[in-house]
Amino acid sequence: MFKEESDRLHNNKQSASRRARSSVNISAKSLANLDLVDVLSELCGRFRVAPGRIVLEVTESSAMVDPILSLDLMTRFRVKGFHLSIDDFGTGYSSMVQLVRLPFFEIKVDKSFVMRSQHSNEGRAVIKSIIDLGHSLGLLVTAEGIEDLRTFDNLKNLGCDLAQEYFIARPMSGAAMCAWTASRHLEPSAVQL
Repeated sequence: MFKEESDRLHNNKQSASRRARSSVNISAKSLANLDLVDVLSELCGRFRVAPGRIVLEVTESSAMVDPILSLDLMTRFRVKGFHLSIDDFGTGYSSMVQLVRLPFFEIKVDKSFVMRSQHSNEGRAVIKSIIDLGHSLGLLVTAEGIEDLRTFDNLKNLGCDLAQEYFIARPMSGAAMCAWTASRHLEPSAVQL
């Protein structure tokens, strides 16, 4: 998957897509492989893709399996220029100290909170807290699970930075994403809230 995304990022000639970032999920098992940093760096070099165009998504729970090893690996990724995102935030058991130590670029609000936010004051309060926490740490905040305009507007009003899920677009290949972006004359930042 990483090779395909690197190749797509390198070969795409559309100006908006040339500035886009691509996110890749990193499994808990991969977080135990210290060679992964060098392997992904080498692939970026081979495909002539700046590591800063790659966002590596790590779930909150997988980052906490071995926080010391995770910190080591994620710090190596950041030194190489990759961006890191903590995925499904709010569903794991990380402490605030661990969250602050890990060099994340983005925090993703889990869709279970987003989907309940229309009908739950508590859900909205949790989302607002995550957004405020992320911003206070200098992180971008992305909401997962946005499936309608009302939810999109509510998250925008709460101060969320980015939106993700079916209201924006269905999952698609890299080539389809480039065509989708071009057909709408969008810049990569157009899905910002």
